[in-house]
Amino acid sequence: MKTDDIVVKTDAGSVSGLQQGSLRVYTGIPFAAPPTGDLRWRPPAPVQPWSGVKETKLYSTACPQPAAVDPTLNMSEDCLYLNVWTPAKSADEKLPVMVFFHGGAFGTIAGNMPLYNGTALAQKGVIVVTTNYRVGALGFLAHPQLDNESPYNVSGNYGLLDQIAALQWVQRNIGQFGGDPSRVTVFGESAGAASTLIHLVSPASTGLYRQAIVESGPLWTNGSIASIVDPKVKAEQWGEEYAKSLGYQGPDAIRQMRNVSSGDLVNATPWPSSSFWLVHTLRFKPVIDGWLIPDSPDTLYRLHRENPVPLIIGTNSDEGATLAADANMTVPEYKTLVQNRFGKDADTVLAKYPANSTAEVQIRLEQILTDYEFKDAAKFVAGSMADLNTSTYLYRYSYVLPGQPYGAFHGSEAVLLFKVPKRPDPVTDSVSDNLVDLWTRFAKTGNPNGGMNVTWPKYTRDGGRYLDIGAVPIVKSGY
Repeated sequence: MKTDDIVVKTDAGSVSGLQQGSLRVYTGIPFAAPPTGDLRWRPPAPVQPWSGVKETKLYSTACPQPAAVDPTLNMSEDCLYLNVWTPAKSADEKLPVMVFFHGGAFGTIAGNMPLYNGTALAQKGVIVVTTNYRVGALGFLAHPQLDNESPYNVSGNYGLLDQIAALQWVQRNIGQFGGDPSRVTVFGESAGAASTLIHLVSPASTGLYRQAIVESGPLWTNGSIASIVDPKVKAEQWGEEYAKSLGYQGPDAIRQMRNVSSGDLVNATPWPSSSFWLVHTLRFKPVIDGWLIPDSPDTLYRLHRENPVPLIIGTNSDEGATLAADANMTVPEYKTLVQNRFGKDADTVLAKYPANSTAEVQIRLEQILTDYEFKDAAKFVAGSMADLNTSTYLYRYSYVLPGQPYGAFHGSEAVLLFKVPKRPDPVTDSVSDNLVDLWTRFAKTGNPNGGMNVTWPKYTRDGGRYLDIGAVPIVKSGY
């Protein structure tokens, strides 16, 4: 293919990519202005148009985050870029589009990490888009002074607004890459799945996608161990405490904090080394602001206020094995936690998850996180959506990667979905192929079936059937 053939004109200017086998790949396309200086803690602003052809052949920097999570990441506050893998040979092919939101507890990871290479999915005939979004304090700080700057009297959720800006970019530009903006599937894992659950109930996201895939998405506002969203008052209280910890209070606190280096802001953010305490005390996360998130997401699903689109949703069978690790909690502390979190149901929970030693407490915490935060949330959302749209599919991912002790741990399905790194084991390869096939068929048709010798039934509250994605996919009941 000639070099000219890989230049694409976007609404801000032309970009050039790389030909990689049957795909054209564009990495580091800006979808919003750098959120620096006075644009810090504001909704994403439009990109400044450029002349000539911008080379988009290298990944951008990642948004600022704790360096210990991935010491190899290059980070910068100038991080609002996305990546496109397209198999289209021309702009008139109108291929389905899959837009991925990464996980990382709303505080780490980036859409440009090697794990999220879109090649395997795009080779199935879909266009894949991965995107960065602001994380941590830079992405989710809520503060009364920021409310005063907003026409909606809100703050926080800048990372979610970045995701919306990326989806809006897709609507305006993906046709030039051979995509169909009316056939967009949003999908995400962990915090990216929680983001997707929020987009499904956010009026601000309506019309930007046609269907969704939710991989291990926590939902509850007041969870057993992890609360994925905060009420506005609580988020702003923490924001003021955070500003004070940096030495800033009074009427110009935010103005002064816009001059603080991004590294200092990240370093001032609590980031426990224990997985349990990280998810249990997570500070910067989505805010129920009454605008972008009109109410508690679980309340909105209970009221059937979600966008009734085709949906795949599910969890992994051992989510808590890594997420609840290293709690180091005594039996009395465990009982206190359960009593505080479950209230009148605490005795029932303690009877179901009894513990008589610190080692048993660790096991029970992992089970509670798996069952309540993930399994129950997925079943709850699937039931709500199935009431509105019969094209609802529930799964449990149970395949255990060879040679590791954590079972089907949180995020392990993403390794096989993106096929990075490629696994030489034939069973693992087969599971990976199944995931890719199911997800891309759903993106194309709204129905994941047709590629396997088992039919994944639509989910109903009465039938309760789901697909167990293991070494051999099996339809089961009793999620």
